[in-house]
Amino acid sequence: MTRSSHGFSLIEMLAVIVVIGILAAVAMQSMGTALQDTRRVRTEREMEMLAYAVAGDPRLTQSGARCDFGYVGDVGAFPPNLQALYQNPGGYSTWRGPYLAPGFAEDNTGYLKDEWGANYAYTGGLLLTSTGSGSTITRKISAATSDYLTNRLRGTVHDAADNPPGPSYANSVNLSIGIPNGTGSTVMKTYHPDAAGSFELDSLPVGQHPLEVVFTPTADTLHRTVTILPRHRSANNYRFATALFTTSVPTCSGTGTLVLRPVGAGTSTDLGRSGCSANWECVSEETSDEGSSQVYRYGSFRTDLYELADAADADCNIAAVRVYGRGRKITLFLAGTLRVALRTHGTNYEGSSESLGTSWADYSQQWDVNPNTGSTWTWEEIADLEAGVSLDSDSPIFPAQCTQVWVEVDYEP
Repeated sequence: MTRSSHGFSLIEMLAVIVVIGILAAVAMQSMGTALQDTRRVRTEREMEMLAYAVAGDPRLTQSGARCDFGYVGDVGAFPPNLQALYQNPGGYSTWRGPYLAPGFAEDNTGYLKDEWGANYAYTGGLLLTSTGSGSTITRKISAATSDYLTNRLRGTVHDAADNPPGPSYANSVNLSIGIPNGTGSTVMKTYHPDAAGSFELDSLPVGQHPLEVVFTPTADTLHRTVTILPRHRSANNYRFATALFTTSVPTCSGTGTLVLRPVGAGTSTDLGRSGCSANWECVSEETSDEGSSQVYRYGSFRTDLYELADAADADCNIAAVRVYGRGRKITLFLAGTLRVALRTHGTNYEGSSESLGTSWADYSQQWDVNPNTGSTWTWEEIADLEAGVSLDSDSPIFPAQCTQVWVEVDYEP
């Protein structure tokens, strides 16, 4: 009887070991690739959540309107860093965070890192990047910051009889909107419709903002909440419950004054501006904002002229036209000068040079007759009138400034 002693040879054992090694290497490579892919997907998902925290999730709605605008919608600015999404960056009263999803925010530092443990790069603005994979993964929050910070709302204001305010009442209608100012507080911006009732609110951040439409003589008030979307272009129409604008021209039962304010650019726009998107908007407010918006000039005289609200014909006689500019200079030691200006019959006229002080003050010039014709003003000339200011500063670094322009038309029977 014989016994078999056959087994694996050394060569066969080595071959098996090599095959196992190859299979293990392939498996490890596949696992590594799968792990990298998983990390990339999870990082991209986290970056999307961070982008929503910054500027809101457009998929979230309430009563058919978008209701989530993230940090930008509450504060009115992009966050300075990612920490501001989790912790109030400076005692901001408008901050309503944390803006991160509950599960994402459980670790108060984990949201700062990608899936490879590298910090996300974000210093405010539009781009969020991850570099932990060895390559750059980018999440763009928006095409432009203006999409979220400088939107516009157009619309009209009429009374119950569908009358526009006309030139007599346009400046008696205040549209006041409360918006975050970008540094943790809110600011009220007030506008007036034109004589036809049309208005445009500018430089609005995204979000849901309170709006009041007030007819000041009777305090009739409409309270609304407006939703401002990125690249906002819609129009809202508001109507008072009673007929308030029944008279659109001055009555001549006695003397009176019609106030006209800028509603658009005139034939000359040569001054710098701050705090507004158009020069005329810097100076059109009924109550002075004392320099929150202004036009200014470094160096020799330059002039802005503005289109004024329409003034309808009336049977009244015009006694005088006064042009006002509210201005100041910055430094006590160098001169700043303001001249009010008007344009009639295609010709510019300026008032006397007024030396500016360092505090805001009103400066004016009165024309009892039309300076072009030498005759009493007509309502047709008032309808075509432009008014503005000319500014000069002796300082190359401290400008002469103007924050408000208006015209008063005195009339009598």
